[in-house]
Amino acid sequence: MLVNLKTLLEDARINHYAVAGFTTPTIDTCEAVLQAAEDMNAPVVIGQAQLYEEFGPIEKFGPVMAHMAEQAKVPVCLHLDHGTSIDYIMKAIKAGYTSVMADFSHLDFEENARIVKMCVTFCHSVGISVEGLVGKMPNVAMVEQAGGDLDLKEFFTKPEEIGRFIELTGADALTVSFGTVHGMTVAKPVLDFVHLTKLHQAAGCALVMHGSSGVEPSQLQKAITYGLTKVNVYTKVSTSAQDAIRDSIRPERPLYYHEIEQIAKRAMTESAKETIALLSNGYQFSD
Repeated sequence: MLVNLKTLLEDARINHYAVAGFTTPTIDTCEAVLQAAEDMNAPVVIGQAQLYEEFGPIEKFGPVMAHMAEQAKVPVCLHLDHGTSIDYIMKAIKAGYTSVMADFSHLDFEENARIVKMCVTFCHSVGISVEGLVGKMPNVAMVEQAGGDLDLKEFFTKPEEIGRFIELTGADALTVSFGTVHGMTVAKPVLDFVHLTKLHQAAGCALVMHGSSGVEPSQLQKAITYGLTKVNVYTKVSTSAQDAIRDSIRPERPLYYHEIEQIAKRAMTESAKETIALLSNGYQFSD
């Protein structure tokens, strides 16, 4: 069942869990995550990130993923992650996406809000949800370049900005920075719950965590009690295929590509199920 993001986040808020938002840039990844969601009877977010366009062109695979979501036995939102141009966001909408992240956080606050407001005005008119971003999300490359000494607090979302951002834009959800890093890191990220409390009190909308791979499970579950209703996942699930494939290689026989796909999908399905179970925070999904 294909739904928009607002529908999923409202149920998550009422029932005190977080929806898992999986980046699924390929059909195999998409199939793995949808299988996990159906096995768990849980709602899920799937979709592309603009960054991975070369691996899964949205105009080619978007309609296919939309059809897969429509046929799923659970509620599924097809979401564009980190859409950084109006042109690409429109491609996602035309491809059947029901939610977009309008990420113009590289611009100053006022310009970010102005463009996101444009997206919200159009998207809401056709039933599509919009996620915004205030602050900056660091990535693992930045941490490595800084020799592990990157001060993550420099990237934290400012509580005094998010209330105004929502007032200006009307966005349905907001990605906030409070200690996570895009891409799995060697050092475990430590979440700042004092800061998250301030963000939750100031926001008045659904909050989203990016960069969850590598965060301690107990910290993820604790964050849900502080108002998070969507947690993005990619690195953990995608890289789960690596060990499974390696363990299946035998010197005495070739490993055919269709077998590699099957092995990868099984591993990613199990990893996605682990994440869904973790983020359910004890909530039991039912028919």
